[in-house]
Amino acid sequence: MQPITHNLKTERRKVMTYFLKITSGVVKSRLTITAMMLLILVLAMQTACKKSSSNDDEHIDTTHGKLRFVFLADSRGDSLGYTVDTTSLNPIIRRIDTLKPQPSFVVFGGDMCYRGYMNKHYTFQEFKDLFAMLTNKGIKLYTTVGNHELYHEHASYGYFLVNQQQFQSTFSENPSNGPTGYDHLAYSFTNAATSSFFAVLDPYFVYKDTMKLNMGGFIDSTQMTWLKTQVGQSSALHKFLFIHVPYYYVDNDSTEASEADTTITRLWSFIDANKFDFYACGHSHLYSRRTIDGGLAPKPQTTPQTPGWQNNVVQLLCGTCGAGSGGGYIDPTVRTEWNVHNAHKTYYFSVVDISGKTVTVNSYEGYTGAYSVFETFTITK
Repeated sequence: MQPITHNLKTERRKVMTYFLKITSGVVKSRLTITAMMLLILVLAMQTACKKSSSNDDEHIDTTHGKLRFVFLADSRGDSLGYTVDTTSLNPIIRRIDTLKPQPSFVVFGGDMCYRGYMNKHYTFQEFKDLFAMLTNKGIKLYTTVGNHELYHEHASYGYFLVNQQQFQSTFSENPSNGPTGYDHLAYSFTNAATSSFFAVLDPYFVYKDTMKLNMGGFIDSTQMTWLKTQVGQSSALHKFLFIHVPYYYVDNDSTEASEADTTITRLWSFIDANKFDFYACGHSHLYSRRTIDGGLAPKPQTTPQTPGWQNNVVQLLCGTCGAGSGGGYIDPTVRTEWNVHNAHKTYYFSVVDISGKTVTVNSYEGYTGAYSVFETFTITK
């Protein structure tokens, strides 16, 4: 567009000179109307050219856009007298507050409180208020549902619909573009500057109070159909999924024995086929990260069989910013292959930077003192 702009400027100067001759009487007055029309036409073309050039610049900025966000999960306390592990979570929030550049948003992966209802009140606002230091600065907080959000004081009573409704009410800032009835529970949002798509799913959605304690979660057909539609309408280069539960488990936690079911296998099959960057989760109280390639079989397998994985989606398990004390036994081979970190009283959060075709994840560890980066990995599209 630049040469055209230059030529138009030249023509504009010629027309302006011509116009001055007209006004000084050098050219006969019968040519005045023609000259003025020509001047208007040239100026209009130049304006249109500038507008086109401006749009081209915006496209360039979009291609080279940058975005930073943070992922963390599982801050719950461990008793009815200990709602949120603020001793561990508050230093993390303060550390996020010092990040330069500032993140645009934080995604919390569930299990924020020991119980969604305890000691005669719902606990969601108590958790939400802890992030005011960030949200008051314009850093958005997105939340996902964990199993502990749906418990009353005794987990054996099962999942409560009223807890789910209270969660929706408290976290009304979450988008409401999910399936009907799933407002603020399952939702998506985008970032045009980095060509990024983000989706949150609810693996514990209930229609009524239930005794079913499938802590490994499930994805109902309503959410799966919605997600397929959302992704089908997107041309984003980068895609990210946030959910409470892992697909692949790396430990055997007897306190919350969990395993994925075939609905999670079908979910993973979909995100693999659509080349998601990563699947971010919590639930297991440790840190683990692995690229899921064709060397890992679907687990559990489906009928008919799900084909092997092809597109190297990363499972990022960042499962404690307060919950559990860590230090449990992990098989040495598993620890190496799955990059497991679970040192005693050590907690984690991940800072994600998107720049052009590259996603860089810096994961931090610490406790009440300084948090520092212990692992960095990249994904390039």
